[in-house]
Amino acid sequence: MKLLDEIIDLLSDQKGSLTDALLKTKVVMHKIGHTELTEWVNDELNGYPLDKEVPPYRVIPSRLYGNLRDVGYMYNNHAIPTGHLSQKMHDYFNVNKMRESVAVLEEYASKTDMHLTSPVPPEYYKKLGEALAKGIWIDRAWIQTEPTQVMSAIVEVRSRLLDFALGLQDQLGDIDESEVKNAAKSIDATKMFHNAVFGDNTTIVMGDGNRTTVRNSVKKGDFESLAAVLKHSGVTEEDIGYLQIAIQEDEGQVDTENEQTGPAVKRWLSNMMDKAINTAWNIELGVAAGLLTNALQAYYFR
Repeated sequence: MKLLDEIIDLLSDQKGSLTDALLKTKVVMHKIGHTELTEWVNDELNGYPLDKEVPPYRVIPSRLYGNLRDVGYMYNNHAIPTGHLSQKMHDYFNVNKMRESVAVLEEYASKTDMHLTSPVPPEYYKKLGEALAKGIWIDRAWIQTEPTQVMSAIVEVRSRLLDFALGLQDQLGDIDESEVKNAAKSIDATKMFHNAVFGDNTTIVMGDGNRTTVRNSVKKGDFESLAAVLKHSGVTEEDIGYLQIAIQEDEGQVDTENEQTGPAVKRWLSNMMDKAINTAWNIELGVAAGLLTNALQAYYFR
């Protein structure tokens, strides 16, 4: 099927347009008689509405920075602690749920020479300042995200869609487009799509910049598979041990409805991101964000 060939070419090329691949996928869905499968495609193309939870791969860590002052000095681009805040406020400053369209995310990811920032309203300054030394106040604050972190989400969309396109191509074979709809009746395209995009095993994509180098799978509830992916990615056995303890501590505290891990695992995740930021864990920050988030989501919810 020529259209599938075009989609696969776009997705397997780092410079291929993901937006074009998604649009062509909508056409394929219509041709095979499965327009009900376009919801995910539409959300990726148009952005996720506020009343819908974004997929785990679109949830990336952010950092709170600001310009601080005392009576004599200005401290620019200083990290602002958030450990004293409520969980809701902590997540507001440290978790970025990217609802934007794929086209916007690709634009963000292309700005590799700059940080992505959003200003913090001044009414938060007093509460945030409670963790600062006496006599220091916040002059300006912002939430900061790195373009490489956004890239990890884009790579995940590209990888999942490519899995579906390759699977569908294998099932349909070299067939004329006029015969596609009848041929598709013998294929469980719904299951194929669900397994590729939302399946029990979540594909973990690692890379150096935009290049994918390693892919592994984490099975739901299987700590050994989770540990194997983390170990292969450079996470120390000590940190994997701490994660296992955190998972045990969180028993009964995991929010399965909203797909939120427990507090102990969240603290572990935050600690690992700090290590990535401070180079104590030798991995690119954007890759670390996608790897850990997707691996934990796969372990708990997929």
